[in-house]
Amino acid sequence: MSSKSNRYVIIALIAIIYLLAMATFFEDEAQSNFWLTVSVALTISILAPLIAWFIDGLLQNIKRFRLWFLTKIWHRRSLIRFSMSYIYRIRVSDKYLLVKNSKWNFYQPVGGVYKVLPGEMSRLQEKYNVELDKKLPTNGEKRDDLRLMVPASKALEFLDWFDSGKGREISHWREFCEELVRNEVLEFKVFPHVNYRYAGYVQTPLKKSEKLGCLEILKYEVYDLLPSNEQEMALIELLKKGDTDYIKWADEIIINNLGFSQVDRNEPYDIGAHTKWTMNMKYSK
Repeated sequence: MSSKSNRYVIIALIAIIYLLAMATFFEDEAQSNFWLTVSVALTISILAPLIAWFIDGLLQNIKRFRLWFLTKIWHRRSLIRFSMSYIYRIRVSDKYLLVKNSKWNFYQPVGGVYKVLPGEMSRLQEKYNVELDKKLPTNGEKRDDLRLMVPASKALEFLDWFDSGKGREISHWREFCEELVRNEVLEFKVFPHVNYRYAGYVQTPLKKSEKLGCLEILKYEVYDLLPSNEQEMALIELLKKGDTDYIKWADEIIINNLGFSQVDRNEPYDIGAHTKWTMNMKYSK
């Protein structure tokens, strides 16, 4: 039996229990207190659809009930900023390759925000009432980025749309090419394409953005680079050349400390918090 059918069966059983309880109550109270009976019946009849809606929402979103409650009830009139990204974990020996963020002064894994397919933005606006990101630019190279303001009441449906993979970018070559090949960190003749393995995703809870001052959910799909022998040698040579202003090689300790070196007792550079999240595959404050 499908989960949808199971849900309907549970709701039907609850409805039967409700009717039996009401029948018992009416039998006991109808003669002794007519107006109390009518009042209770009306109250329960009004509340019954709300209770059914709540139970249905619970059953559909049992694994994300907290988010369902926050978006459907607590913050239902708010806008939530979504940023949907993919990143590469590129590891050589015990160090990860990081690149400088184009906007903020910190280092992060190779990758970036997904884009919607041409013409899809208008459909998203019609179906989910999304708005363009009000906090960061959405023109030029940022056009069609999956950084959107979504009504909280539509948040779960928007996440389901994203997870379906329909109407959005599903290749992960663009950001790798832009950040490493076009910037001449790696040679195209060695990296005309890349292989990678899906490692999972990290999604933040609904939270207040420290920098942007709005409610937001950030999602990162994580991919481990699987270099060919030639590509692996090129990455080893890149590691030997050392850090530059654009790229850094950081081990797990430095990443977990967001750039602070316990050896040198200083912070030579900042590392974005999502670098730690995606390395550990877990959100943390």
